[in-house]
Amino acid sequence: MYNAERTIKKLKESRQVVIFGAGLVAVQVANCMMSRPYQLRIDYCIVTDMKENLNYITGIPVIGLEEAVYNVRKDAVILIATMEKHRNSIQDSLRRYGFSNSIPVTFESDLWSELQGNYYREHWLMGEKPYLTLEEELTEVSGRNPVGKPIVRIYTVRSHMDKSEGAEISCHHWEIPIQAGASLSGRQICGIRDNIGDNISYKNRQYCELTALYWIWKHDHSDYTGLCHYRRHFQLDSKILEALVCSDIDVVLTIPILNFPSVREVYRHDHVEKDWEIMLEAVRKLAPEYLAAAIELQNGNYYYGYNMLIARKEILDRYCEWLFPILDYCETHCETKEDAYQNRYIGFLAERLLSVYFRSHVDEYKIVHARKHFTG
Repeated sequence: MYNAERTIKKLKESRQVVIFGAGLVAVQVANCMMSRPYQLRIDYCIVTDMKENLNYITGIPVIGLEEAVYNVRKDAVILIATMEKHRNSIQDSLRRYGFSNSIPVTFESDLWSELQGNYYREHWLMGEKPYLTLEEELTEVSGRNPVGKPIVRIYTVRSHMDKSEGAEISCHHWEIPIQAGASLSGRQICGIRDNIGDNISYKNRQYCELTALYWIWKHDHSDYTGLCHYRRHFQLDSKILEALVCSDIDVVLTIPILNFPSVREVYRHDHVEKDWEIMLEAVRKLAPEYLAAAIELQNGNYYYGYNMLIARKEILDRYCEWLFPILDYCETHCETKEDAYQNRYIGFLAERLLSVYFRSHVDEYKIVHARKHFTG
């Protein structure tokens, strides 16, 4: 089963496909769309200004918008492969130059996530490994709900720093808002806050949503529990959750994020490379049996993002028991960053460690993949 069938059909039938963008997002999109199951030909990568761009990415010529007028068909499908914040201005620019047939596959978009999911299905099957999805694994599950409520509790992380008060915070009864970094603010925005009881709320500037994960580990006792964000939600419904607790599924993760040329190289480009070395040192010293998986991750092309997961509580507990000592080591040995974004380094490292842990337990736990929805 492939997702985004209408988009794929449109791309296959198009007389020309090009990409807008030549940065890291464009590199990932190009590699994905030129591979199976798509095997598309990408003629050009279009950019607004050639001054800060390479002449080629992944073998595709990069051209400016003015040159694109003479080289790109007006009916070409243009995949917008950038960060979300640039999408509207890019679409406006394309329309000014006569291009109206664009499809946003921006980094956080639901469509890009689904296209990556198709890629993984194909490539994992080529390697004789099953790519399991939540919906497909639950199609044959039936039966009554186990006794006891709540069955599944998924916490939606919020912060007093949230950019959009109008975002879709929690539209489902199984999602419970939790205020992360509550000890750093005098504002109370949720009934549940991560500074109650055993907590690390004061570390939120570095740990991001992990201060909420720590609180869940220490205080929640549901059969299944999990974590999502106020702008990133698992695509679920009541029937799926009712079937989940009757199934043999252990862990639900989001569709992996593609990284070319490698996970480590993209991390080096986006963040502080020295922190990666310290993370490997922490794994080597505290959990050496996971070092091979960490090396495989850094040389590979995917990781599980956002620190989002749903898991049987006993599995989440084991994961947290493993994770937080490694993060504490990283916090002790890494330098504090002046830049507020880069100072979230613990959260960034934890995303990659999530992958290290569950890739190491793929034969022990039944792990499935769920789509996420980004509210913008």
